[in-house]
Amino acid sequence: MDWESFYNSFRKPDFIPGYEIQNRLGGGAFGDVYKARKQSIGKSYAIKFLKLEDDGQREAVERELSHVGHFAAIDHPNLVTIEDMGVVMGVPYLIMGYAGEETLSKRLTRGALEEEQALMTFTQACRGVLALHDRRLVHFDLKPSNIFLKGEVARVGDYGLSKLLTDGRMTLSFGRGTPQYMAPEMMRGRADHRADLYSLGVILFECLTGGQPYAPDEGGTLVLRDHDAPPDYPTGFPERLRPVVTSCLRLDPADRYQDVSSLLEALGQTARQGESVRFEPAPETQASPPRRRPAGGLTVAALAQARAVDPAREASRPAAEPGIRIDPPTDFEFAAPAPGVATPAIPVPPHVEGGTLGTIFSSIVVAMEVLVAMVTVLLKTIPSAYAGLGDALLRRPHGVGRRAIGFATFLLLMIAAGFLAMGVGLSILSASKVAP
Repeated sequence: MDWESFYNSFRKPDFIPGYEIQNRLGGGAFGDVYKARKQSIGKSYAIKFLKLEDDGQREAVERELSHVGHFAAIDHPNLVTIEDMGVVMGVPYLIMGYAGEETLSKRLTRGALEEEQALMTFTQACRGVLALHDRRLVHFDLKPSNIFLKGEVARVGDYGLSKLLTDGRMTLSFGRGTPQYMAPEMMRGRADHRADLYSLGVILFECLTGGQPYAPDEGGTLVLRDHDAPPDYPTGFPERLRPVVTSCLRLDPADRYQDVSSLLEALGQTARQGESVRFEPAPETQASPPRRRPAGGLTVAALAQARAVDPAREASRPAAEPGIRIDPPTDFEFAAPAPGVATPAIPVPPHVEGGTLGTIFSSIVVAMEVLVAMVTVLLKTIPSAYAGLGDALLRRPHGVGRRAIGFATFLLLMIAAGFLAMGVGLSILSASKVAP
């Protein structure tokens, strides 16, 4: 391959038809990534040129590029989209969505992440990887430089050379992966989706410590492990995350989490895309959990407690300066609403005037508000229950048999629900016809 001729030409107009190639975003073992602008709409994209010297590798990559249709069909908020592919001057390339220039790798050069920030980024990366696994695609090169950050959104990229799994196992046709993040079985040339679980364990450890769990060999490239001991966790590493990382980093794939859904469950997260990341309360608040603020405001009792003044503490407080108001102290602590469906506060009957008629009228108003609140909860619960049922029966099961059973069960439940709804509707119609 004449790379000199390639680099002398690739910035020329329409080198890739319809695109203007701009600055270099980065590179790796298989090529370089450039920012490009689509001339017709002015939108930014990323183009990866695959730099392959070996003819055997080039043939293998070109065969895999025939599967780009599988990648392009994936639309997930935590994955960099694959838009198109092609070959120019003998160099294969992929056109991807532009996810920004900030990566987790660049972010970690400034130090380890706080626990909540690490969980926010890591959970989104896991959801993106799960979307690949659900389509029988394995990444095999997960690392911080392949996780793109844009605001609070994390996207997994560079999966365009993923291997399609056949019968749950595969043989690697050419070297892939970054040594420090590669699962041990990849060194032997055979791996499956659980290799990604190992890489995720390395990434989570690095997010929280700024370093990697195992030191490389003397050459400084490969991590050669002859034991299954967990890594040395530094002081301050979150206790609840140690078993999660340890499970991901087991030598035998059978001892790890068997799928990303199990990993997310161990973290207390869901697999549903776009759902908020949940955080455990800080250690000092676990012994005495904060009382939660009702979604619709404070109850009368809570408000009274919040306004209560402790005379001893009031006496020890400094006197207020002129023009500055010091509110009474309060023991009432606020916390984020519990995850799930927000429950509207049931209204408290107000003080009314106007005698019996005023009381009856106000009671009717309050009753209507209660009815509306109950209907609102029901309407919000139905979609949540439907999504949970879909996760349990369709997304979480792995294997053809389990997925088939889950699909059949889901279908039967939907049919039963349909017949039930029809029966209720027909009963209401019949009752309305009978009524005079």
